[in-house]
Amino acid sequence: MIWHKKVQRKIILSLLARYHPDKLRHRGEQRTLRAFRRAAASVPAYQQLLNEHGVNPGDVHSITDFQRLCPTLSKENTFARFSLEELCVPGSLDQLAGVLTSSGHGARFAYGLSTRQQARHTADDIDLGLEYAFQVDKKKTLLINCLPMGVRFSSNCVTIAETSVREDMAVALATEFGRYYDQVILVGDPLFFKLLTDYAREQRIDWGRYRIHLIIGEETFGENYRDYLADHFCLNADDATTGLIGSSMGVGELGLNLFYETPQTITLRRLAHTHADFCEALFGLSSSEPLPMLFVFNPLRSHVETTEDDANGYGQLTVSMTDHQAPLPLLRYQTGDVARLLSQEDIQKACNLVGVTFNEELILPVVALKGRAKDQLPDGTHVGQYKDALYVHKDIAIELTGAFRLEYGAGSLLVHIQLRRGSLADINEMRERLAAALPGATSAEQLRIWAYDQFPYGATLDYERKFTYYAQ
Repeated sequence: MIWHKKVQRKIILSLLARYHPDKLRHRGEQRTLRAFRRAAASVPAYQQLLNEHGVNPGDVHSITDFQRLCPTLSKENTFARFSLEELCVPGSLDQLAGVLTSSGHGARFAYGLSTRQQARHTADDIDLGLEYAFQVDKKKTLLINCLPMGVRFSSNCVTIAETSVREDMAVALATEFGRYYDQVILVGDPLFFKLLTDYAREQRIDWGRYRIHLIIGEETFGENYRDYLADHFCLNADDATTGLIGSSMGVGELGLNLFYETPQTITLRRLAHTHADFCEALFGLSSSEPLPMLFVFNPLRSHVETTEDDANGYGQLTVSMTDHQAPLPLLRYQTGDVARLLSQEDIQKACNLVGVTFNEELILPVVALKGRAKDQLPDGTHVGQYKDALYVHKDIAIELTGAFRLEYGAGSLLVHIQLRRGSLADINEMRERLAAALPGATSAEQLRIWAYDQFPYGATLDYERKFTYYAQ
């Protein structure tokens, strides 16, 4: 049976590699239209929304019709308005195998539901992604899931350890069991990985003895942060063969690993980080603006578009899931993120414009993700820029937890920053150096650096909830 699954994965990956991107996109669009017709015919809430917007399902013949006529969905006009029974295909609530909640970060929970029939394929889908990224069929693999409890994985080909947000447990598992595996994959979010590095450094862990990969979820991060992790785990951030430090983005109500980095997209993003002219050519943004994440996605699983695009092509990320067995279909669902779709031609044009050599062909479609719309600050900067600025100087970053709070009052910005537990850093010197690294015209007087236990915004982080860096 295991041999059969390996052969099946090789066949699927081989087919994806041979497909022309246009053919993949076309097949995905057809799946999207089938998912739309199913929802329009059977889901009470979606039928009501279509009726309120004057949409006759019979008028939707193409993906262009679908995007032009059908309403966009959000947490507010679905989960906050309708009951689960109204949002689901009739009878599907009786067949549930799993429920995944959103973070609740927006003061309202949303839910991703899966049936028992879907659950039987979940491990296969995860294994396909792991084989694509880490060749787990050939390499004995230990995956340590450090995401908050409730986000779990299943697999038929790797060993999975569930630690939730226990840094001591994760380090113990990696070091005790890592010697028996070809590679160890750690999955967590940026703030937790910062905690883990602090703990491992205190324990004098030699990560060079193991082949480590990191999958970072829950929130975006910058290239200074990637460099910081690479330095700690004895990796080369510019060479994925030493160990991959990659991002994966999921949405609780839509699914895990919807968007993810590859060695190719990481290369492009790091080039944009160090070359301002390439950043502007590729993303249409100046180096003073936040550096978008650069993800690929599977168009057979989800149809991705943007709405209300600005002059640079960035708009509201809008996702339609194509699974015809989904108990709760979500179509043209807006996640609250700002993004732009990039074609292979866009990328090659940017490379040619500034003389960058990039000969890789990206089969899967690419999306540049700027982050949450609500993380845009009144002065035009973005929360993500402050996150990454904390890691410009590694000696300073070691002294921090990575948590901070941006506070506006009377037109002035205050930046509250938390020191790690037990830090004895010179705060005055740190304030001057951090102010120079922060975006905008931030002065040392605008920084408040707090001892761990005195930090007024979540003094003792529990790492179970998404941290709020900025509240309007």
